[in-house]
Amino acid sequence: MKSMRTKRWALKIRIHKSRTVMRKAFPVYFFVLVLLSGCHPARNMISRTDTVPAGVDLQERYIKVFSSQDRTVSFSNQFAAGRLNHVTQENDSTFLLSIVPENKPVNPSPWYAFKVSASKPCRIYVKLFYDGFKHRYNPKIKSSTSQWREIGAVQLSKSKDTALARLEAGPDTLTVAAQEIITSKDSYKWMASLAAKPFIKSQRAGKSLMGKPVTVLHTSGSNGKRLVVVLSRQHPPEVTGYMAMQEFVETVTGDSDLARRFREQYELIVFPMMNPDGVDEGHWRHSAAGVDLNRDWEFFRQPEVRAVKDFLSRRTRRNAKVIFAIDFHSTFYDVFYTNSDTLNTNLPGFTNKWLNAFERAIPGFRPNVKPSGNGGNVSKSWMMRELKANALTYEVGDDTPRDLLKEKGRVAAEKMMELLLR
Repeated sequence: MKSMRTKRWALKIRIHKSRTVMRKAFPVYFFVLVLLSGCHPARNMISRTDTVPAGVDLQERYIKVFSSQDRTVSFSNQFAAGRLNHVTQENDSTFLLSIVPENKPVNPSPWYAFKVSASKPCRIYVKLFYDGFKHRYNPKIKSSTSQWREIGAVQLSKSKDTALARLEAGPDTLTVAAQEIITSKDSYKWMASLAAKPFIKSQRAGKSLMGKPVTVLHTSGSNGKRLVVVLSRQHPPEVTGYMAMQEFVETVTGDSDLARRFREQYELIVFPMMNPDGVDEGHWRHSAAGVDLNRDWEFFRQPEVRAVKDFLSRRTRRNAKVIFAIDFHSTFYDVFYTNSDTLNTNLPGFTNKWLNAFERAIPGFRPNVKPSGNGGNVSKSWMMRELKANALTYEVGDDTPRDLLKEKGRVAAEKMMELLLR
């Protein structure tokens, strides 16, 4: 077999050891059916405090080809954000695709992404098998000539750990994924387009465990003493939250009179891609260290979270105040996780005023608000506890229509600016 030069990272981290050992290896394209090793069945558990790395082996990257008398069907995970752990052919048209997480315990967010093609047009069936986890994301597909779209209903097994989907395969490769794929490269490109504006600066606040930039964008024009902070993509599959974040940021950095006046009074600080390793490795939840980054906001063991903390701490030591902070995520439905204490902040009561204005601006919208204490190890808790910011987590629904989530991102920004300028 002839190998093609490509990079693969394999990472093993020992619990309770300070040393991180990283190995580089070079995979090959396999044109035969290959069995994967190092993958273990997952359990349906949610980790809430897993700030100590449990270790992760990054998945093998491969192409698998299945040939019959009349056609050849190929599956691949050889691309950024791909996740496909094993393929088994059950009959001439049905394939079992095993999808397992990067490590465990892990939140039940079974991300998958693969490419499929056939030597000639044919109908095939794929069974997405999660082994102990329930199906969450209905497949979306795109081809070289089409945009992302849902394929329609899937058939679930009784235990809901297997989803059967029908695909029309052919020479034009289909990309199939849990959500629209937005890689770190895509995000860096978007950041660069924003940084082309004269009042937006882009800089590297730090780097990920695998050496990718943790980039921060921030605006100029104000005295830099009043800050609004935006975070996104701590959790790789949470694409809808990222989309809403983009609309929020583009509204604040736009050309409206409201946005220009706002930037004269406030500085916007944005960390759009906090977990580039996890995103590009197709992880369900964690970073390359096997850690939930949004459970590291107390001890700051992870370089990605530490980069944000250090950047903001430097600013606040120069007498800047974080007035408002919003961390964009995704879950099954829209929800706002707020801090119970909204009074002992740099602008008492602002969060509730903003939520009320947000609700009034969108007909039929009723924010699902879930307050909690500020003693936890998530970003909103640290922002309020240490920086006295009005801080919250905005969870955008997995299936929220894309036009609606963009409207919500825009309105969220507009109402924030209007209230802060009063």
